[in-house]
Amino acid sequence: MSELPVRTAWHRSIFVKQLAIMVATAVSLLLFVAGFMYFILGPNLSVSRGLVDEYARALVSTSPDEARAKELAERLGLEIRYEGPGGSWETAPGLPRLSEVQKEGWRYDTLVVPAPQGGAYLIFWELGRRMRQAHSNLLWMLHLAMALIIFLAYLVLRRSLRPLRALHEGVARLSDGQLDVTVPSRTRDEFGALAAAFNQMVHRIREMLRARDQLLLDVSHELRSPLTRMKVALALLPEGEKRQRIEADVAEMEAMIAELLELERLREGRGLRRERLDLVPLLREVVERFEDRPPGVRLSAEETEVWAEVDGDKVRTVLRNLLENAVKYSLADSAPVEVVLKKDEGSVIVTVADDGPGIPEEDLPSLFEPFFRVDRSRSKKSGGYGLGLSLCKRIVEAHGGQIEVANRGRRGAEFVVRLP
Repeated sequence: MSELPVRTAWHRSIFVKQLAIMVATAVSLLLFVAGFMYFILGPNLSVSRGLVDEYARALVSTSPDEARAKELAERLGLEIRYEGPGGSWETAPGLPRLSEVQKEGWRYDTLVVPAPQGGAYLIFWELGRRMRQAHSNLLWMLHLAMALIIFLAYLVLRRSLRPLRALHEGVARLSDGQLDVTVPSRTRDEFGALAAAFNQMVHRIREMLRARDQLLLDVSHELRSPLTRMKVALALLPEGEKRQRIEADVAEMEAMIAELLELERLREGRGLRRERLDLVPLLREVVERFEDRPPGVRLSAEETEVWAEVDGDKVRTVLRNLLENAVKYSLADSAPVEVVLKKDEGSVIVTVADDGPGIPEEDLPSLFEPFFRVDRSRSKKSGGYGLGLSLCKRIVEAHGGQIEVANRGRRGAEFVVRLP
């Protein structure tokens, strides 16, 4: 099983970090612009107001009449109302009276200037409101611009980091044992070079493993002829203990060679004779062979019939190897080996769990490798030569399934076989 997650935690993602940098940059720019407006443009507004006041007083000193006031209002964008001894007039209807302005305070941008001949001029302008509106519009435009920039940065970063995500998925698949993985290299930058280096590494690993398997296959073929000659020579020896020991060694070598050749035949799904079988009686048949061996085997099937397209002989081999290991490594006080058969979402799951000493954690990743044994002594007392579990894995994968192993906690190990 792969130890690498397909998805990285969001707080560790390079994409999230780069996007956070972009957002922080945009917010910093916004604060800079807002500070500029508040500390630079704000004081200038008061200067502008003072200039308007001085202009208004100078204008009133000329005592403009209604016609002159309307001309100024149209040209300068302000409104004027006069109230005095000779009556009142205004350049636009609806302007507030002097009493209303004095009562409601500075509700509008209004200036009250006494007239030289008596009365007062009320001058209304929209400079402050227009400036505030301009500032507000500018801030909204900046917000929209930054939102657009962040969105475009998101798309650009997502596209630029796509090779890194593909490489991460490729590493996860490679750690699962999928040696046919290839990471697409669409760019010529550092990510493209990294993807090309990864593909080259996978290719070399694939070639090394193919060379190793081919070497084992060639050696297995070459050993058959000497073994045949040894068997002929053994037939000419007189009966005795020495001959029996040599015959046992030759038989063990023949079995090992047969399993090596079987491993090669099962590569890429070859060497299977599939048929539709009910796995319940098949499993019960294999379990019955181990019921008399301590600590015994207990079978549990959730269904009375479980059908699957499998090679019956190969599945029996898998179950025999798993039960043989479970019984062999059980302790004197171990509970019976538990075998469970069930169906789950289109798959058949067979679980073999023992109550033995378990498997060292550092040995779990290599347990299905050819010639790997937890017992490094390789004495005949421990039995086997490290091909049983490798053959189980090859058979299960040839069926399109998976086999996994894990310790059960306090003690014991559990093998899980999943077949389609």
